[in-house]
Amino acid sequence: MKLRYILYSALAMAALATSCSDALNEDPKGKLTPETFFSTQDELNMGTYALYRKVCDMQTNTNPMMAAWQGDDITTNPGSNKQDLADVDAFHPSDGNKGAKWLWETSYKVIKAANGIINNAEKCPTTPEEINIAMGQAKFWRALNYFYLVRRFGPIPLTLKGDVDYSRPLATVEEVYTQIVSDLKDCVNILPTSYSKAPRHINNTNIYITKQAAEATLASVYMAMAGWPLNKTAYYKEAAAMAKDVIEGVKSGKYEYILEPEYKHVYSVSHNNTNETVVGISFSGSFTWDEDSEMSKSNLFESLGGWGDGWGTIKFWKDFPAGPRKDATYNPKILKNNGRKDETELIDWWQTEECHPMFSLFTMGKGDVDYDYTKPASYTSTNGHRHRLIRYSEVLLWYAEAQARAEGTPNTLAYECINKVRNRAGLPNLTSGLSGEAFAEACFKEHGWEVAGYWNALVTRRDDLMRLNRLEQTFNDRVKNEPIEVAPGVLVKETVLVPANVKWQGEKSIYLPYPAFDAELNRNLKR
Repeated sequence: MKLRYILYSALAMAALATSCSDALNEDPKGKLTPETFFSTQDELNMGTYALYRKVCDMQTNTNPMMAAWQGDDITTNPGSNKQDLADVDAFHPSDGNKGAKWLWETSYKVIKAANGIINNAEKCPTTPEEINIAMGQAKFWRALNYFYLVRRFGPIPLTLKGDVDYSRPLATVEEVYTQIVSDLKDCVNILPTSYSKAPRHINNTNIYITKQAAEATLASVYMAMAGWPLNKTAYYKEAAAMAKDVIEGVKSGKYEYILEPEYKHVYSVSHNNTNETVVGISFSGSFTWDEDSEMSKSNLFESLGGWGDGWGTIKFWKDFPAGPRKDATYNPKILKNNGRKDETELIDWWQTEECHPMFSLFTMGKGDVDYDYTKPASYTSTNGHRHRLIRYSEVLLWYAEAQARAEGTPNTLAYECINKVRNRAGLPNLTSGLSGEAFAEACFKEHGWEVAGYWNALVTRRDDLMRLNRLEQTFNDRVKNEPIEVAPGVLVKETVLVPANVKWQGEKSIYLPYPAFDAELNRNLKR
């Protein structure tokens, strides 16, 4: 049965990937194309499975996520095979950077698969409800990938059909956001609030996108539109309204979201299908779009047998408030040599070869169990970790910040939201009576700690810094690279350095370069 679904998904992907170019006027009879494919409910399902298989490719490894390394929370090895990461980290990637290339390719492949459904699903002889579900999945993932692209590249080609046009002009940032909002509003209007059967619903979790997931995503989009580069601050009011609807739905029992009582379970494999996840990407053999997440060695240092793609930055680690959230985000101590020779000694991160804090967000214990830093980590590179693109804690913080910025003074619900997140992290309630600006700044910091090092998040620390136009300050801090005291008498510095000839160039420094190959095909891809 499973093999049949895999075969069908492969056929569906072939159909959705078919070029709609009219360069060759062939007779399409007997050929599998998006125009002829959606003739039954099974085929509509298979088209959606094929879309989700492309969605998995967006995050199956770190390459498409490299923009997150511009944030002040993540750095990397300046040598080894991490040069592309280090170049992004230092704000000077070339047009051959594989992170830019992978993000561009994987996102446009999802968009193309989504377009195939959007432009053809309504012809399927099935119920309006089923068409809405398929259309809603497609519009959501199209919107989300344009959201990734516009924040990473700025002006981009905007295609809503399946055609190939290498002379397509670039849409402005505002035009792209207009399309994103349109798609997400459609999702809010046509999607149900829950599903009942696999693969749409598994282990008490909605795997397919729901109305409330689209609302939460729209809140994050409005937040981005309120900040740089559009700076349309009126959208903070819209963001607060979207987030509030989700929060009220949770309070009434209409929506399923929770805050995990213990922070250690936020990313743990034992709580892989936690309903703290609002939008997720599922990587598991249980699905008809089989794929694995290749990140379980990404945090483990190379000196310990891992890949060491993402290291914690030193200042961010030092400023991070102590408590269960910090202990679940970074290794409190590091098992010497990962216990290779039955070692049991626990050392501080500044005693390691890498001399940086070590994130533990993706690391697994041996036997694919929850990671315990006092015991050896697994060397398995793939697993079924469900990527948490949006968590409910973020929705609470988005409401709190957006409401304070929109109205100038935080209300009672805003305080309630941020305090729930802080209390779970082991922190006291936020001081009452803060100004709107001071309160919003506290929300910004809180969100940074919630997503620190988690480059799979839809809104990473880098994205928050971009929205508030603070990436230049991050760049300047990296140029200065002042030593930081991490323990009495222990001073350490970052190891990724900004080259002396690299200067801040505004948008050119913020946005990734258009991939060289695509720029050769489309001459409009120029900075």
